[in-house]
Amino acid sequence: MRASLIGRFLLTAIVCLAILLPLWYKAVAWFAMPPIWLAGRIMKAAFPWVKGFGQENSVAVLHTNVQMRILRGGYDTLVELTSRIDYSMYGYGVVLLWAMLLASRPRYWPLKALLGTVLLIPVQAWGLCFQWMKNILLDSGPNAAAYLDFPAWGLNAVVYGYQFGVLMLTPVAPILLWLWFDKRFVAALWLEAALEGKPEQKRKTATTMAVPPPPDGSGGA
Repeated sequence: MRASLIGRFLLTAIVCLAILLPLWYKAVAWFAMPPIWLAGRIMKAAFPWVKGFGQENSVAVLHTNVQMRILRGGYDTLVELTSRIDYSMYGYGVVLLWAMLLASRPRYWPLKALLGTVLLIPVQAWGLCFQWMKNILLDSGPNAAAYLDFPAWGLNAVVYGYQFGVLMLTPVAPILLWLWFDKRFVAALWLEAALEGKPEQKRKTATTMAVPPPPDGSGGA
């Protein structure tokens, strides 16, 4: 019973995900606007070397005044670093949340889907910010960090923040929101697990009582 409930939920969620994902991707540029704006404002407020930010379809662009020397046409040229990130790698959690809500259908699920979409914006902005910092401070080589006199502990914090955003926040946040929005479904799983466990326990007890005791070795003549 419990396995069939989970199985139906997973099957429905996968079908919904397969249907929603292409639709979301067609409108991904619209979904990218709020988190890109929030991430850009945070970066401009936190770091003076950020000149500005922009959006190219679903790509978040960060413009900086961090200069690097590159060889162009046989001559050393100073260029300013620009970082580009595809929002899709941090925005797919919205579709995952929608698919799970459609599969379990909690009360007021459309409102919960809208609320979850808004609550995921800071999560996506976190990923964009740390991806930008990783691209500028680490992926571009040691010269950028030296140019900005960025401390070693700060570089470590960028690495940890980036990994936390990619591995934890982006995939786990929509699942946690769904668990919060649909507590009745989780309670149903626990209830069915408890109901299934009692007959098994009874069968084990009955089997133990049905085993005859070993002979005591005493015999009559």
